[in-house]
Order: sequence, then C-alpha cells, then structure tokens
Amino acid sequence: MGGLKLYALALLAAASLIVPVLEVLFTGRVEPLSKFGIAQTLVALTAIYWWYHLDKDERQYQAGPLMNVGVVAVTIVALPIYFIRSRGWTRGFIATGAAIAVFGATYALEMLGEWIGRALA
Repeated sequence: MGGLKLYALALLAAASLIVPVLEVLFTGRVEPLSKFGIAQTLVALTAIYWWYHLDKDERQYQAGPLMNVGVVAVTIVALPIYFIRSRGWTRGFIATGAAIAVFGATYALEMLGEWIGRALA
C-alpha cells in the first residue's frame, strides 16, 4: 500500500508543477483564483484525500464521516488531528511536520512551474 501512497504524493507534486507551467503558457501569468488554480486545487485535494484514505486503511484507523469530510474541507486542521489520533502524540507531531514539509515542497514546485512557464513563453 505504501507504493500507492507515493503515487498520490506524485500526483500532488505533478499538479503543483505542471498547472502553473500551463497557466503561464496559456494566460501569461499565474493567478490564485483562476480556472487553472481551481483545477489545481481540485487535483491536490483529490491526491491528499487518496493518500489519507490509503493511510487510514494501512493503519486500520476507523475515521468518522466528520474526519473524512474535514480532510477535504479543512485539510490544514483535519490532517494534524488525524495524525495525532492515528499515531499518538509524538509520531503525530512528526507526521504533521512531514506534512508541512510536503506542503512547502508543493509551494516550491508551484514557484518552479511558474518560472519554467515564463522561461518557455
């Protein structure tokens, strides 16, 4: 199952890099609430939920409907809660730190994608 979780993270990374490239090539700039940005957000949320679903199955964690919806609706709040509840305090904080690093990496990939798009345009 760990391999599939990597595919989910790869999808998140690919969307973070490719969508800004395409947006710059098609529109000349990147805007946060553009159609491209909304599409990227939908792909990112799908990848995050896919990863979460695989992780909770791997850990045999029984999440309620509120947690499941929360991971999509308020990811920044729900994921740390999930990490602590599924792993305990110490490993939950470590997982939260890793998630912050992943989100930082996706932001860096977005900036790189924008730069690549400008270089290609």
